[in-house]
Amino acid sequence: MPPSLDPCRIPISTVSAALAGGWRDFRRVPAPAAGFAAVFALIGVVIFALLEHFGLAPMRLPLAGGFLLVGPAVLAGFFALRRAAEAGRRPAVGEVLAGFRQAPRGLWGLAGVCCLLFLIWVSDAATVYSFMIGGDAAPAGGQVLRFHLWTSLMGVVLAGIVFCITAFSVPLLFDGRAGLVQAVTASVRAVFANFGAMLAWAVVLGAALIATIHLPPLLLLSLPWLAFASDLLYLAVFPPASRRPDGETN
Repeated sequence: MPPSLDPCRIPISTVSAALAGGWRDFRRVPAPAAGFAAVFALIGVVIFALLEHFGLAPMRLPLAGGFLLVGPAVLAGFFALRRAAEAGRRPAVGEVLAGFRQAPRGLWGLAGVCCLLFLIWVSDAATVYSFMIGGDAAPAGGQVLRFHLWTSLMGVVLAGIVFCITAFSVPLLFDGRAGLVQAVTASVRAVFANFGAMLAWAVVLGAALIATIHLPPLLLLSLPWLAFASDLLYLAVFPPASRRPDGETN
């Protein structure tokens, strides 16, 4: 593992600083960032409308949580917007497309793994749904609560795995600083080297995304904000060589 992939240790306060910086970055590029996020907000509206139409409303929470599994696959577009603004360019929707075009094969492979885990998660949640609720048109509150409890416990395990392997591997791959195996290894090492800060970040991510996915229009704000904050956290843990302080590696 090259020295540039040794993670720096960060305090929990870095998470709040990244959130503040992410919000500032969003305010610099609100139109293209919200426009890209609108794609996922529209998908959320359609999915939730279909669930309501077919009487599957309790599946909203599992599907909302499942977005945490596929979310890393869309970060390249937001990273491209932020990097363009940092470079002094006026970002547009074309920057999002350019970000995906320049994404290396390793990043697409990682996105495929995330999508596979999402399919596993949805099929498991649907199986639990069939056992606990089945064809009840108006399930009792206790049934729905038990269903959400069990699916949430299953989801935490999958989300934890995805978080560890993608928290930093996606930007490392996007910047071409590592291959797939090196990026995933570095990401896992960084998460455990900064366990307190990463636990706080995971809680913020999970709570914010699940809450706003239930109100899809809010994704226009939360999705780019958290994506930009994620990029700032990455730069704090894996700064470029010119910004890396001595003695801060794990």
